[in-house]
Amino acid sequence: MKNPILIYLALASTVLYSCRQDNGKNPEKPIATNCYMAVDGRDTAKMELQSFSKGRVSGNLVVNYYKKDNNHGEFEGAFKGDTLFVIYSFKIGKNSIGYKNPLAFLKKDDKLVMGIGKMEGVLGRIYFRKDVPIDFAQGRFIYAPLNCKKELK
Repeated sequence: MKNPILIYLALASTVLYSCRQDNGKNPEKPIATNCYMAVDGRDTAKMELQSFSKGRVSGNLVVNYYKKDNNHGEFEGAFKGDTLFVIYSFKIGKNSIGYKNPLAFLKKDDKLVMGIGKMEGVLGRIYFRKDVPIDFAQGRFIYAPLNCKKELK
């Protein structure tokens, strides 16, 4: 008799637990949305950055290279102090192959300065090497704030 009671209890708790889950139907809403644009010669980049609680961010990034295929994709990450670390999932041009790379941005005044770092692959994933600092002085793109409604829509 004890076994059926345990089974019913387990089923009931599973049902109650699954009812409390939102299963992605009610995602967290961003607390802020900021847009940025960077220009380096004839190359441009536009970013939409959504901020969530606890420093978590997500967004979109499009890099338009002069006479080359564009990069376009999404990123997710978080701020650690004044540095934003994200994983950028993107495609190049009309290619259907997807890529993932880490990116780092230093928040300086109201701008985001993209850094350059040494990378390594571990188990099929690319990471910044921990023993080599990210160089923010040599980055090509400095993202300045932009009006989201006007420029990105």
